[in-house]
Amino acid sequence: MFNQTTIKQLEADVGQEVLIKLFAVFAQEATKLTEQLMACTSLDEECVRLSHSLKSCARSYGADQLSALAETLENLAKNNDASFFNERALLGGILDATMSAMPML
Repeated sequence: MFNQTTIKQLEADVGQEVLIKLFAVFAQEATKLTEQLMACTSLDEECVRLSHSLKSCARSYGADQLSALAETLENLAKNNDASFFNERALLGGILDATMSAMPML
């Protein structure tokens, strides 16, 4: 669920103690962005922005599956593709799996 190379690089960059705090921030931010995305009722710039933010957030912490789904959502929203809403339905489950797999450093 998490890219171990990314996690090891983060730990080398900031140390284990700071990384633990950063993962707590990641959990809060990813949850908030997911909730906001789930509340989107139309495909607009807000959906694109939220999807992009979730993609970047997840990618920064090595949450590759969550990042990939967010990237898909971003592209669908940019193209005003209504299948965004079908794909978005996967978001809650992937977020839950990501949170469950979060590294305990």
